[in-house]
Amino acid sequence: MKLEVQQAIEEIRNAFPGVMLEVEPDPEGGAFVKAHDFHLGHQYEQERSWSAFRITFQYPFADIYPHFFLPNLRRKDGKSLGEAFHLNKQWQHPGSVEPATMVSRKSNRRNPATETAALKLAKVLDWIRSR
Repeated sequence: MKLEVQQAIEEIRNAFPGVMLEVEPDPEGGAFVKAHDFHLGHQYEQERSWSAFRITFQYPFADIYPHFFLPNLRRKDGKSLGEAFHLNKQWQHPGSVEPATMVSRKSNRRNPATETAALKLAKVLDWIRSR
């Protein structure tokens, strides 16, 4: 793993204490990351979820996109999850494919000096909680 990717993983650990991380290096110098047990909000039937994403070797110049969550994510009120949620997707990482809900929150005009993987994860979680 590239040093910048290792640093990004450490920043995620520091930003989300108590969250268990599974990290699988990829052959290009990046990593596949799965973080466990985030609170998504009381509006969801599944109030807690994992989040998975890939930090590519281009980090910090590449966006962390997309993020994946539980495959059966649903709102308690029966309404649609709405924009940027994509059901029936797959989280693919070395040797495994898992059903997932994909959340597409691309960061346009991001600044690689300030837009970290930890900050992006926090923004995605805040966005989900605000739906």
